[in-house]
Amino acid sequence: MTTRHLHVVYVRPSRYDDDGYVVRYWRGVQPSNTLCCLEGLTRAVAESGELGPDLDVTIETYDDTVERISVKRLARLNRRTGTRVVVGFAGVQTNQFARASDLALELRDAGVSVMIGGFHVSGVLALFDAPSHEMQRLLDHGVTLVKGEAEAPGAMREILLDAANGGLKPIYDIREFPDLENAPVPRANKRLQGKFVTKNMATMDTSRGCPFNCSFCTIINVQGRKMRHRSAQCVLHAIEENYARGINIYFFTDDNFARNPVWEAIMDGMIAMRARGMDIIFMMQTDTLAHRIPGFVEKAGRAGCYLVFIGMESVNPKNLEAVGKHQNRTGDYVEMVDLWHACDVFVHVGYIVGMPFDTRDSVRIDTDTLCNQVRVDLASLFMLVPLPGSRDHRKMVQDRVPVDADPNNYDGLHETFRHPNMPPGEWRAAYDEAMQTIYSTESIVSSLLRASRTHFKDLFWMYIWYRYSTLEGLHPMATGLFRLKDRRSRRAAFPRENIAQYAWRRVKDAAHDFHRYAHLFFEFQEIWLLTRRPDDPRWATLADLRTRWSEVRQRVSESGLKGRYDEAAVEIRSMLASAADHMQQLSRNGASLGLFARRRLARTARDAEAYLRAFDMQPDWRRIAEAERFVAERILAGYEEAAIRYVAKRRKFNAYRREIEERLRSGRILTLNVSRLPYALLFELVLGCRFTFQMLR
Repeated sequence: MTTRHLHVVYVRPSRYDDDGYVVRYWRGVQPSNTLCCLEGLTRAVAESGELGPDLDVTIETYDDTVERISVKRLARLNRRTGTRVVVGFAGVQTNQFARASDLALELRDAGVSVMIGGFHVSGVLALFDAPSHEMQRLLDHGVTLVKGEAEAPGAMREILLDAANGGLKPIYDIREFPDLENAPVPRANKRLQGKFVTKNMATMDTSRGCPFNCSFCTIINVQGRKMRHRSAQCVLHAIEENYARGINIYFFTDDNFARNPVWEAIMDGMIAMRARGMDIIFMMQTDTLAHRIPGFVEKAGRAGCYLVFIGMESVNPKNLEAVGKHQNRTGDYVEMVDLWHACDVFVHVGYIVGMPFDTRDSVRIDTDTLCNQVRVDLASLFMLVPLPGSRDHRKMVQDRVPVDADPNNYDGLHETFRHPNMPPGEWRAAYDEAMQTIYSTESIVSSLLRASRTHFKDLFWMYIWYRYSTLEGLHPMATGLFRLKDRRSRRAAFPRENIAQYAWRRVKDAAHDFHRYAHLFFEFQEIWLLTRRPDDPRWATLADLRTRWSEVRQRVSESGLKGRYDEAAVEIRSMLASAADHMQQLSRNGASLGLFARRRLARTARDAEAYLRAFDMQPDWRRIAEAERFVAERILAGYEEAAIRYVAKRRKFNAYRREIEERLRSGRILTLNVSRLPYALLFELVLGCRFTFQMLR
């Protein structure tokens, strides 16, 4: 009997940036759960004997976000006698569809069979009677579309046999939602793990579906509203097996882990593992009502949950009502976050900018509420996108609302339709402003001061990541450590640069990256100094002052909107009095402070008292604005520089470094005061080494 060989290649496609280059990084954020699922499923089917004794199957997985796919190599392999190659683009989302299409057509031109599945294909075919024009273009070139979940009974067997026989159907319409009870679990790929930031981290979906009915969501139309789940025994066995291979961090990618019927059995099993000394931690996605499930939050903390991702979406009840997210109760947000924090779990929320009732001013106010009242630890912001597969998209198509024709822009960072309350450009500006507020130095310091120390360093590193993304105008979930740009991997609509042009582009990129990383290095030294010892009275006082100041600023802002000067003035007076009292007490009783620091604190307290006495001499809104600046620049900054060692020096040398940079740019270097340079270099060396050691320890 002649043995046939089927070589199955699964690929997660990347997307293009605005310059047409493939978004690819040296070290990505996290591996693809879909790739792992398909690899495990294909291997299970191949080893089951369902494909017959004469078919040998090998499997490869590639991730276009961290490595280049060699089309020529796959074409050569496909030309071998007795071998067929089939490439499946896995889990393709709308913003990845353009890149997947280009690779698919390139492979088809080379004679390789190609399949594309994922949320874009499944979403369009679930809600419309015919493929969209970009999908029809692929069908015309012989690309196969796969709608639905490959774990459905017999689905993967049929696809693999058709591929081996050279007879893939144009469309596989898998309508049955599979029972996941004993479905093969995702298999962590060791080769791919090494290409991501956290090599000891894996992903796993323990359940699929969501019972809610949000209009912007594609999950409910692709995976259904009925929860389906893997057995707890299956999940726990996979965790133990992976632990032996060095994997101890998980991201449970379920859209809503709290609605998994066996969540408690999984958590109980992980609690038992941790009791046996297995250092397992995880993050998960839940809804805003999960904290009301008896025992859920407490068991999550004991099972090793260090971060929970919650679909908060908005703090405006009108917005939530408009998109059908009736389960979110904004009045419960503060209590919800406090309960998670009480169990040492960080709260990371998904938040949408551009909801129906959003304006630029309302986004500014809502962002302030999110940071200073709800007090989440992290927020991933997305611009509202009418994703194919959602009710929003179907309604826009039916109502003939103009939407962006380029699927590459459906990434949560582009204006894909005309917002009713914000003109073109203002919507993205509101998004950028919100990110700048949430990941400003002031906001990061306040958040870290109140954060649990259990996973403090994890949160610190995440803030570096999110701060970098904010400054670069990127989405934190779509970045990596170092950007790679392949000269040949550019979208067809953009001209390929010659070697000289490309080299100059990369030189500029490298210079920009070096400057950005250096800026972050110095910036986060100061943040570390301000947050590293929250139990010390000096840091505790700073935390109190910052918390009080954030509350005052929000109330002053609300008073300003209502035109109530008296209320704003009361808040400012209260803040000044409280700050002066805090600093007077610390200047008298701060045993850990030196004489100079106590004197400086006492002087700052006297300044606050003097400003307070003069405050009402000019009762208008300009006085309120001046008082806000005084508190921020004199009281808070003065306290930090007096009470916490090295902060004043760090800021002084930051200013000196900026002066050097400015003089270099303007050519005025000869007038620079170089006598300070040796001391500055020594200071940078000592503090830089100390900071680096603490972060890498």
